[in-house]
Amino acid sequence: MDAKAYEKVAEMQFKHWWFEGRRRVLGAQISRLNLPENAEILEAGCGAGANLEMLGRFGKVHGFEPYGYMREFSEKIGGTHIKDGLLPDNIPFTQKFDLVCAFDVIEHIDNDVDSLKSLYEALKPGGYALFTVPAYMFMWSSHDVANHHFRRYTRGTFRAALEGSGFEVRKISYYNTLLFPAAFCIRMLKSFTKRQNGDDLKMPSTLMMNTLLTNIFSFERHLLKYCNLPFGLSVIAVCKKPL
Repeated sequence: MDAKAYEKVAEMQFKHWWFEGRRRVLGAQISRLNLPENAEILEAGCGAGANLEMLGRFGKVHGFEPYGYMREFSEKIGGTHIKDGLLPDNIPFTQKFDLVCAFDVIEHIDNDVDSLKSLYEALKPGGYALFTVPAYMFMWSSHDVANHHFRRYTRGTFRAALEGSGFEVRKISYYNTLLFPAAFCIRMLKSFTKRQNGDDLKMPSTLMMNTLLTNIFSFERHLLKYCNLPFGLSVIAVCKKPL
């Protein structure tokens, strides 16, 4: 991501429905894990710090991020030192963690399997990992180009990458499912009319619409408790490192 894209994320991460909806979904998944009290948590690629406060509800949070501007922003938000690091070869910690997280990070890295292997090595035996990635190459758009993505995944291709890295996959599902039909139609219309114009991240026109979209997206945390969703804009995976 370039500086302008990061500035946009930093500005919108506590207002936009996608960020808030995702935090609610992620928080619900973490709450179902059997984490120890005062768990040691690592967020890889913590960006502008949108998830640090949420993760802090579950333990002591550590993070790394390759871009200095975003590290500074994250430190102000999270109240913790964010180290300079970059997957797959530079995780700037020697300690092992109870939970490792990478939220919409792996698609930004050319060598995804080696990056997942590095995060596997950062886990304690019996520790958990939580990942999200964007779904379906047929949904590829100028948004992916603007955000320097290398790929989008299916549930099957992401499971293969996780298992090839040593993880035991406990749950893997599509999510952002309820809004998928509308997003698909918009993407296809833009493609057909050749009106793709970079990043999709825009605030809805009204607060009411933003709140409605937040509630629709975040409602999926209840569905994911009982089942895997059959399609969606993204993939979420809960993994474990065997004892």
